[in-house]
Amino acid sequence: MTNESSLMTFTIDEPGHRALRMVRRALALHGLQIAAELDITLRIEQELGAEVAPCIVLSVDDPALLLEGIVFHRGAALEIPQPVVVSGGDRHTEVLVRSVESLIARGLPASVQNPALQVQARIVRAIETVADCVHEQIPVSA
Repeated sequence: MTNESSLMTFTIDEPGHRALRMVRRALALHGLQIAAELDITLRIEQELGAEVAPCIVLSVDDPALLLEGIVFHRGAALEIPQPVVVSGGDRHTEVLVRSVESLIARGLPASVQNPALQVQARIVRAIETVADCVHEQIPVSA
């Protein structure tokens, strides 16, 4: 396990609520499904009473690739549904996705790594269809 990973950040020049709809549609058009959705903003407001910028985490996968992974390694269920963070305000929205390098650095078995990389590539292609600029990779400490 490594203490450093990379995220790719995409910018969409639309308000958060509109960009979220665009991201959902782009993911669906690329054959991906949102297995779960967590409204971080709502949770922080309810539990801590603090106001923060809108932030939604989408757990994105392809059920067929998830099946492929878990048939050989149950741990695939931890890696194949991948988090996509959509955080935005009134003018623009950022979408954060794991990089290929961070998935490879995890040292996953090939039976998990291959489907996970396929899902990640389709997520990136989907986000690129709605993003306004080329993504940038940002190192983050784990």
